[in-house]
Amino acid sequence: MDAAKIVNAAVLEKDFETVFVNDNVYVIHPPTIHKIAGAGYYLSDLKDGTTVMDMLRSLKNVKCASKALSWLIQGNEELSEELSKGTFDEVVEALAIGLSMISVENFCKLSILAKNVANLTAKQKQ
Repeated sequence: MDAAKIVNAAVLEKDFETVFVNDNVYVIHPPTIHKIAGAGYYLSDLKDGTTVMDMLRSLKNVKCASKALSWLIQGNEELSEELSKGTFDEVVEALAIGLSMISVENFCKLSILAKNVANLTAKQKQ
């Protein structure tokens, strides 16, 4: 999509994705830094993978994935319990759609940054 179309879609509020979890419809707008940081908190345990889906499937925990998805949808954890009633695959696919609104390069940087911060805060001073 060219830059002009992206800007016009944003102005017209047409830059969103619709996801389905547990027969409910949710709308994800382009994530803000606040939403990305909140989701990133729950995505810090991602393992390396060939694709974003491989990385997301490494979570193996629908509650953790649901909290990350809730951040992308609403900017907090309020939807996480409702989202966790969906299947793991539904939640992971919705997460992938939400994260697709962030460039892959930026997502990988976010993942590495979250791991580095977790490592820094978990290490004891010597």
